[in-house]
Amino acid sequence: EDELRELRELVAQLKADNERLRQESALVLPGHSATSANVADIDPLRESSDASQMERFVFVPRDRKCPKFSGKSSLSITEWIEEARACIRARHLAVSDQAFFLFDHLEGDAREEIRYRSDSDRGDPEKIFFALREVFGCSQSHVALQEAFFSRRQLEGEGLLEFSFALLALMEKVKQRFPGAVLNAPVLLRDQFVEHVADNALRRELKQLVRRQPNSTLLEVRSEAIRWEQEGMPGGTRARSQSVPVPYGIQYGVQGGQRPVTGGPPSSELKELRDMLRAQQDQLNQLTQGFAKLQDGRTQSRATRFGSVICRRCHKPGHFARECRALLPGSSPSDLLPNDPTALSLVVGQRHSSQPSGN
Repeated sequence: EDELRELRELVAQLKADNERLRQESALVLPGHSATSANVADIDPLRESSDASQMERFVFVPRDRKCPKFSGKSSLSITEWIEEARACIRARHLAVSDQAFFLFDHLEGDAREEIRYRSDSDRGDPEKIFFALREVFGCSQSHVALQEAFFSRRQLEGEGLLEFSFALLALMEKVKQRFPGAVLNAPVLLRDQFVEHVADNALRRELKQLVRRQPNSTLLEVRSEAIRWEQEGMPGGTRARSQSVPVPYGIQYGVQGGQRPVTGGPPSSELKELRDMLRAQQDQLNQLTQGFAKLQDGRTQSRATRFGSVICRRCHKPGHFARECRALLPGSSPSDLLPNDPTALSLVVGQRHSSQPSGN
């Protein structure tokens, strides 16, 4: 609207300038007044048509911009070849001009690789594509690519779309490296997606869908899986799937109201887990208290054994009667621990020392 207003103002200004110039020319050349009047009658129509044409005029870029390829950028060789082919088709270049165009859009190692090729290779666009794909393409073997595809599983926190894109990218690498090697690629993609989704319930649903519809494709199975995750079931009997991303964590009930759905277990299971943890904590506390009491009892018994015990033989504290080494009046050394040679020698020594010497 602003451009149209500016164009209208410009046209009005041009009309005023044109009218002023005609008036000045009429004053200078009176004989041409009739001709100028006829021109004045015709010019407004022509100017209005010119203004309408200017309003409908649109500029469109003619050429498609082609990115440059160096072999070290984020753009892969396959993506660059597709872009280069599209640019060549848009420009309608000849074969020799196509080769020069491709060489002009190479830089770094890719440009040096084509520079030192033969003249026949540099002049043929298909040979340039083949040489670049051979050097900067995938270097893995067919077995390694197939192993990477068949071992791909849905990762933790990965959505269904991301998982399907990863499978498609791996299959595309296999087909680009060895064209025609995979005959049933759509079936392999679908089965790999169904067998390796993270959610067990979703996996069972998808297997049942494939059994009902054996000709279903990956896109159909993926659409059903995404619908199953986002839809849920009324009443909260099925929680959100593990693979659904966070933005889709709102499900709609039967009445149309929004109901937030968490990715964890239901509240009843959480309550049971809390009760179990509380019971285990109580058991641990009881065991700890019993162990502490046992330790205190052992300490007290040890202190009682060597502290407050009074011997019933010699009436001295610190030992029991069976451990007493003192002699009672009227007892012989053989009565005191006859099987203890140390005690017997001690008693004999005490008696010899108590007898007076004959000298």
